[in-house]
Amino acid sequence: MIYDEAPELYDAQYLAYRDDLPFYLRLADDHGPKILELGAGSGRVTESLARAGHQVVALDASAAMMSRARERLAGAGLEQRSEFLLGDMCDFELPQRFSLVIAPFNTLMHAYGLDDQDRTLACVRRHLEPGGVFAFDLYVPRFAQLGVLRSEPSLPGGDPRNAAAGSRSDLFLIQRDDPERQILTTTYYLDEASPDGTLKRSVSTLRQRYYTRFEIERALRAAGFTLKLYGGFDRSRLSADSHHFVGVARLQG
Repeated sequence: MIYDEAPELYDAQYLAYRDDLPFYLRLADDHGPKILELGAGSGRVTESLARAGHQVVALDASAAMMSRARERLAGAGLEQRSEFLLGDMCDFELPQRFSLVIAPFNTLMHAYGLDDQDRTLACVRRHLEPGGVFAFDLYVPRFAQLGVLRSEPSLPGGDPRNAAAGSRSDLFLIQRDDPERQILTTTYYLDEASPDGTLKRSVSTLRQRYYTRFEIERALRAAGFTLKLYGGFDRSRLSADSHHFVGVARLQG
């Protein structure tokens, strides 16, 4: 997966992404102070929460991404506000409970089967305090140009791997859908040309198990949650034009 194969490329792709941060910051203000973040990756959301004064326990299954997250928070002087744990969101046990658990930026798409989804939500439930909140976001599965190799725009801040003078890098990707399993696989090709004409290609992949609206609602209900599902980070109504499923769930009873 790209998280271990090319973590710096993944980071560079989303360097400027900020759409979700106001949503999670508001939740942290309303439902903190103890926050558990699932799928913390390289710490993009973690850093934002820590900068706002919140204490975050960040869980991720990728050692490479976690290393980058630790460096990120340490570089910002925020290591005292964060704790990083290597683990699987489908199967973890922590000694504390939290007033807010979040799974930002499509994290739940790495629960690839129904059993994984159920186990993940069971872990969330066990780690919430009474009255606690679980929040997440997922993209609405509308795909274009499947099976077509396409060139991606220049990465923000330039190529993360090759900064030598006279060098060039080009990023391509191709996406394939497996509708029976609801899995979208994205394959990235990073071509790097050095000044002497040498060409190097790096390949990495990303697998995501996408959801439909009623599947999300049924899964949360079966896990014992009441769910408000929105169509955007501004908590707008979910509609046919929405690009995101944004959920805020509470334990029933």
